[in-house]
Amino acid sequence: MDALKLKYRVLTSLLVGLILSFSVVFIWMQNNQKIQQSRTDTINETGKLLFQQFRNNVIESVYTLKNLKSRFEVTNGNYFDYWEYDASLIIEQNPSFLLVEWIDKDMIIRRIEPIQGNEKAIGLDISQFDYRRSDWQEARDDSLINFTHWLELVQGPNAFLVDAPVYFKDGFKGTITAAMNFKEEFNAIMAGLDQYHAVLKDEKGVTFYEKGESLNTSHPNEFTATIDFRSENINTGDWTFTLKPNQTFESNFTDLGYYLNLALGLILSVLVAVLIFIAQITYSAHKKARSANEKVRALIDSSPMAIYTINKNGIVTDFWNKAAEEMLGWAKEEAIGRFIPHVTKKSEAEFKQLMSERLKEGNIRNKEIIRTRKDGSPVHLRLNVGRIVEDQKADPQMLVALEDITKEKEYQKRLENSVRETEVLLSEVHHRVKNNLAIIAGLIDLQKQGLNDKTLEALLEETQNRIFSIAGVHELLYNTDSFTEVTFDKYILTLIERIKQTYKSSKQEIHIEYDFDAKPIGINQAIPLGLLLNELITNSFKHAFPGRTKGRIEIALHEKNNQIKVVYSDNGKGMKNSDFDSSQTLGVTLIKTLILQLDAEYEIDTTNGFTFSFTFTKGGKGSHSNI
Repeated sequence: MDALKLKYRVLTSLLVGLILSFSVVFIWMQNNQKIQQSRTDTINETGKLLFQQFRNNVIESVYTLKNLKSRFEVTNGNYFDYWEYDASLIIEQNPSFLLVEWIDKDMIIRRIEPIQGNEKAIGLDISQFDYRRSDWQEARDDSLINFTHWLELVQGPNAFLVDAPVYFKDGFKGTITAAMNFKEEFNAIMAGLDQYHAVLKDEKGVTFYEKGESLNTSHPNEFTATIDFRSENINTGDWTFTLKPNQTFESNFTDLGYYLNLALGLILSVLVAVLIFIAQITYSAHKKARSANEKVRALIDSSPMAIYTINKNGIVTDFWNKAAEEMLGWAKEEAIGRFIPHVTKKSEAEFKQLMSERLKEGNIRNKEIIRTRKDGSPVHLRLNVGRIVEDQKADPQMLVALEDITKEKEYQKRLENSVRETEVLLSEVHHRVKNNLAIIAGLIDLQKQGLNDKTLEALLEETQNRIFSIAGVHELLYNTDSFTEVTFDKYILTLIERIKQTYKSSKQEIHIEYDFDAKPIGINQAIPLGLLLNELITNSFKHAFPGRTKGRIEIALHEKNNQIKVVYSDNGKGMKNSDFDSSQTLGVTLIKTLILQLDAEYEIDTTNGFTFSFTFTKGGKGSHSNI
């Protein structure tokens, strides 16, 4: 279910993001079209303006030449001797004029201004040049100003030659001709228009003027126009004017912000989609949190434990459930916003100490305290405190849980009294058993004093040792805190010492070595184990070393994985397995019976002396079992 919801939220956010992105791209493309149209309009308007200025500049120069021609015609040639002066002024004032010359009706260049540098042109017959002859003659015949194409002058630089035919005294006299190069004038017109590449070509397609850097590519927004001078009575071909935007123009119109707007729009679309996704997740989280909070409050209200929250000053800030009302006596309205009502002045110091420990060391767990109910009665409580606001800058809020353990404490007190009574009773029982066994042993001792039969006396001593073996266990139980287990190494050492005292009158020197490694064992196994070792040690003292003055007994007792292994050995004469199995003596019978009682597995090895080993499970059968 959660996976489907997540998938739905992701798809919704993606759909919104895609719609916004498409909208941004559409608006950007619309704006791009407007910008492209604006660029085209800008280029066209600029081209038209330049076209007009170029044309006007050329016509003004032609008119200047026509004015000079008019002076010849108005004065009927009398001005002929002074035209060089006016020509020099024109050349000085109009940089388009490179030179002005007089060509007579025979097509011979007779005079030229300035003369310096142009001496070679004097006397030149232009009829020798095909590209000049026909155009010049046409200007003569039609009385039109002739405008040549772009050509290289005999004098040097390239220029246009403009022939203005002169008529006076009823006849054609020649032409006043000017060499014109419009570069400086056109450069002035193009000043500040570095973002364009302008090109002017004559009627033959020869480029005579070019300005600005070129993109070296055809541009869809270029401006092209044809300059026609024929309406001004000028005999010339049409010029072609082309204006293209260059890299500077592209940079001005295609700046970073232009594409940055698209990028920002797309980024905003993605951010909106992400925000919508986050908003959905946040709303879902808030909804879950609100639901969880309602569940927590319901759980707290139904809890059998008193639960409430406090700040570090002990002011109740929230919750105070029904259990708190019933356990302590104060209603929720009486507790919220006030200092903890069940903390009296007597227990306030203890409360402050607990709060100090809580703030320094952490949570409080299972702390038993005594507080006072609203009716004044004491109540035993088990306190648990946990911090629920861990922000160090915020006022720490702590959740308090109280469990009423008043009845538990009463039961505990009764149980402790019962345990003490039981301990006293068990101690008295063990004391009395020990005393009764001591009395029996004493009676046997008295019985021995009246006997002259050594065999019977020895039997009584064995019986007496068996009683002492049992009494030793009860003595240890009486002198320890446990009434179910004994420390066996201490017990067995006492047992060994007593047996040695019994046979100390013998001339034999029996050395006993032991190695004990076992935890305390229960009384049900301690008594049969003690009796078993008593029988083995006694048999070794009586039968293992006949005719010998020295002997050695080794006893090892180890516990591993709840298994107790006992290895008893002496370096005496030993006993055959068959003799042990068939023996009907009281001692062997007791050994077999005690092995059965311990539920032990045993082995006998008589290879070198006598070794009797057996293993039993700790906590298994014992003296309480049927034998």
